[in-house]
Amino acid sequence: MDNQQTYLLNGLIVRQFELGRIARFRKVARGRQAETFELLTSQHNEYLVSIYPPAFDAAHLNFVATTINTLDKERFSVVPILSTKPGVSDIGGGGGANFCQNFPAEGPQGSTILLSFAPIGSPLPPDQYTELDISQLGLRLAWLHRLFVEQLPAPSLPPLPVRFEQLLASPEFRSRIPNFPTAMFDHLRDMLNMLPSPGWSHGDIQPTAQLIDADHQLRSIVDFALLHFGSPLEDLVDAFLTIANLQNVRGKALLEAYDSLIPIRRVPWTPIVAAWFAQRIIDAAHNRRPLPRHFTQLLTAPENLATAIASCL
Repeated sequence: MDNQQTYLLNGLIVRQFELGRIARFRKVARGRQAETFELLTSQHNEYLVSIYPPAFDAAHLNFVATTINTLDKERFSVVPILSTKPGVSDIGGGGGANFCQNFPAEGPQGSTILLSFAPIGSPLPPDQYTELDISQLGLRLAWLHRLFVEQLPAPSLPPLPVRFEQLLASPEFRSRIPNFPTAMFDHLRDMLNMLPSPGWSHGDIQPTAQLIDADHQLRSIVDFALLHFGSPLEDLVDAFLTIANLQNVRGKALLEAYDSLIPIRRVPWTPIVAAWFAQRIIDAAHNRRPLPRHFTQLLTAPENLATAIASCL
């Protein structure tokens, strides 16, 4: 982003949010779903500005912002979202008066702005995670999923197998994903029909979604824009791939910590892995994120990934 774009974005944020004078404005690495900038005001308050592209539905981002603030009230370490100025015409349609409906603000070129307090901590490369760090993540995910059950009702949406079928039947969306063999899709359909009880999933557990301090304490989980109703244990599949690196010892630390709060020893992992594949294909087709690394290779034998996870318990 050049200086002129930065200046224009700076002015847009000042108009929409009660921040005071901005003393510093710079791009930072936080998550991978949005462009993120760090603000420092003349009152020495730090904020993060996330600008989500039009592929992320503004109504969904509004729901995400409300969810984040609810979790924060329950003392789960997330980054609280700030509302817009009273009277500002924003996505919610009523200015800042109705706090829970007006977090997102309209950004440039159809984007949506979310403003939050800057969290403590930074991403940690996967090779620097210790088994204790991975256990922390397992406990944190179990706690997060418990809060989801308590705070978020099931949406009035078709179940994941139906949404997956709808995507495959749409030429527009089907053209945005690799031309996988038909047999792969048929196999996924069969496995999705065995999916256990659904629930809410963060949707993108990877290193940049976790902010860790110098003492290796997991301070915050960010990047909630892919929050969706599917299988909560998709988050464990993500963590097994991106943090545990498919290693049995590290996977054992992850899953045993999670199991200490939410029992998962009798869970059938094959349909959960299928849900992970289906949801990532859906997200890729909607341009919300690219398919993960080695996705095609993993998709050739989903049972192998399910077996590797199950062997950790």
